[in-house]
Amino acid sequence: MHHGPRSAEPATGAQDTGMLAVRNILSRLGKRSGLSPERLRDTEIDVDALLNLPIVHRYATTAGLSPAEAVHGVITYAARQLPLTERLIVDAELALGLLRDNPPNGVDLDRLYAAELGDRRRYLIERWCDLHESLGAETTPRTPTERTLRGEPERRAFTALAQLITAGPAFGASAIASNGGAEGRARGRVTVLGDAVIDHIYVVDRMPEPGSSMWVDFQRSPGGKGLNRAVAVARLGLRAQLLAAVGGDPDGHEILAYLRMCGVETNLVGVVERARTPITAVIMPAVGHSANLAFKEDRLRLHPDDLDTPETRAALTTADVVLLTFEQPVDVIVRALEIVAAGGRSRVIVSASPPLNGSPRKLYRSLRSVHYLIGTPDELARLASEDASGADDAVERLLVLGVDTVCTIDGFQLTIRSRRGELVVPEPATAMAGSAGAYAAFSAALAYRLAVGGQPAREPDFLWAAAAMTATQSVSTIAEVMPSVAEIDRLMPVDTTRETH
Repeated sequence: MHHGPRSAEPATGAQDTGMLAVRNILSRLGKRSGLSPERLRDTEIDVDALLNLPIVHRYATTAGLSPAEAVHGVITYAARQLPLTERLIVDAELALGLLRDNPPNGVDLDRLYAAELGDRRRYLIERWCDLHESLGAETTPRTPTERTLRGEPERRAFTALAQLITAGPAFGASAIASNGGAEGRARGRVTVLGDAVIDHIYVVDRMPEPGSSMWVDFQRSPGGKGLNRAVAVARLGLRAQLLAAVGGDPDGHEILAYLRMCGVETNLVGVVERARTPITAVIMPAVGHSANLAFKEDRLRLHPDDLDTPETRAALTTADVVLLTFEQPVDVIVRALEIVAAGGRSRVIVSASPPLNGSPRKLYRSLRSVHYLIGTPDELARLASEDASGADDAVERLLVLGVDTVCTIDGFQLTIRSRRGELVVPEPATAMAGSAGAYAAFSAALAYRLAVGGQPAREPDFLWAAAAMTATQSVSTIAEVMPSVAEIDRLMPVDTTRETH
């Protein structure tokens, strides 16, 4: 992964304080019988910092529970995202019962989830190696003593758990409510290649005029076209895997924790030590289109060789859908398309945004591997040729170069062109001319229909994906507005939603 000089940034004091408060609550709740709604209601511990977490409130609302009842579902879901050793520690110490549905051979669950914390600790230590081996650990950490377990291993495990449930905006509740956890329940696999950054979002009444001043609201959140699409895919209940790079700074670790909380697999997100995670400024007006300002010299870039590991090749060749953005250098995108084409299995969706980092001509021979190309008229014209005479000419050139289907999005107006014909989706009556995240929602919804349907997209699929765009009309953080299947279904006529699943 190639990058320039970077400087690390410390985590903000408010974030650190909130995480530590939640970690201390969880550690203390592990005493006696572990975590339960009754324990939360009757405890002498001040648990307000835990009960008032946005993710707890959102899950409580989704599932119709009180915050005390919702905590167990949130903690259980988050614990499943942890590395194996940390997962085993918090599972036993909080008596979560993660292994009850599929207990390893020879493990006494009554002892692992005993009524007293000391008994749970001792049994965890006794079966330390067996539990790691039976759950597929490549290497097993040295078995701790009870005294050493109470030190750094527990602190590390509860810190990781607290980071997950306090990271980012209130998101992930739908996945908790519908899945009860991310493992083994996804309906299809999507690999996303793009960027993961920290968005600095400036919410304005209108786009500023030259020489003007205005008041703004500021939000900060994990973002990036790749990250937003991966989160949107996971929000729809698919198995999402992101291929990107972040810095080894607090921002990078925040992004990783946020992705895991959202159910996105992060094993292919490279962490570049002593590098700074990129920042993007997003100007988001109450009406009209948003604008992004990305720092060109502050990017963490993948290299084509990064795609030739066995794990990455498997992710690109065995996924139901591969979704690419133009955030990475053109040579990386070309290599990704070559690997996908060699696999011959995955459907390929390409979002022609932002402008390519390199000559578009390098990509032309690879366009025959692209099933669905998505872009605005301007983005498609830049890709097709500098001398393309209008959007129609650009689309025609891209079809000649081998793209199967071109999806042109202008605001909420969607036009689908292929060699088989044209489909124009009527523009909906909306309060906003456009919204940040709309194109990510469209891409993810199209990926959903392809992965679940197992066949090329038809008119109902494009109509459903177009409806996903209108569900994003909000000035909230971009990833947070990604819609669920149910939210998209509610925007569709009854006769169309019948074909959704």
